Amino acid sequence: MGKSLQEITAPLLEKFGRVDESIVKQLSTGIPLLDDAALHLFSKGGKKIRAAMVLLTSELYGREPEGIIELAAAAEIVHAATLVHDDIIDQAFFRRGDLAVSKKFGEKAAVLAGDYMYTTGLNAAIKYGTPEIFPVMVSGTGDMVKGELYQLQYSNINAINEERYYNIIELKTARFMGTCTKIGAIMGALSPAECEEIRNFGLKTGLAFQIIDDTLDVAGADTGKDSGNDFMDGKITLPLIYFLNAVSESEYNEIIPLMENPDIEKWNQIKKRVIESGGIAYSKSAAEKLVGESLAILKAFPESESRKILEEIAMFIVDRDF
Repeated sequence: MGKSLQEITAPLLEKFGRVDESIVKQLSTGIPLLDDAALHLFSKGGKKIRAAMVLLTSELYGREPEGIIELAAAAEIVHAATLVHDDIIDQAFFRRGDLAVSKKFGEKAAVLAGDYMYTTGLNAAIKYGTPEIFPVMVSGTGDMVKGELYQLQYSNINAINEERYYNIIELKTARFMGTCTKIGAIMGALSPAECEEIRNFGLKTGLAFQIIDDTLDVAGADTGKDSGNDFMDGKITLPLIYFLNAVSESEYNEIIPLMENPDIEKWNQIKKRVIESGGIAYSKSAAEKLVGESLAILKAFPESESRKILEEIAMFIVDRDF
């Protein structure tokens, strides 16, 4: 195991402190229920990978641009809003090692807090960014919503395949990661072509991130979320898709009833078989390939501390166990 994420992002510690302050400032309204619900997910800190992407890509050619801290905070706010709404949809109990916002404050407060967080993040794009930033942020945010709906329609056992799985994770996760890297690139005054390359770096890194997230869910890693939550919610992810493609027709017919009416006992049966099939190894290999492609994109940019940290974050994504 290489460096921890905390070690990798240690040079950003002072900036992360200012991002945290900006998150509180942007979300605070003086309405106790709204403030508590909107800020709840930030009490544990989180990985701040999206904030790091904004900050680091903005400095590939120079010093910190004005307004970049607030935009990095906005990226974290928008991402957290999706988690608040995801947990309502999935009926999840835990997030980041604590109760989900919907379980702590109720679903009504969680819906409204998530809505407020979205509007706050988008407002920051106008207030602190250049004119090009707002449409980029709106597009990335809209893609996450589309991804949720696409997942509702296509992630079940009767509709899912590998192509649809990649469509889901691109919309739900990867495009917003690409949004974060492109925002930083625009603020850092990179050329339009370079901005697109940096967006592709974020996109491929985001795809790898979600594949590993789904793989850790199957492996039973301590992610701070409900283990096996994807399966229990009827979502079929890459390790399970690989497993289903590998079994015989008779085995497939035996497995379908377990997946159509999931419970903890059935999840434990399926998890064991997925691991034995090589589903986890296959998924990790797919993520490693994507990270290799994302690292190749960065090689076109000059060596710098920012580039080095971006490379280390990308490599951490496939090595992590949480």
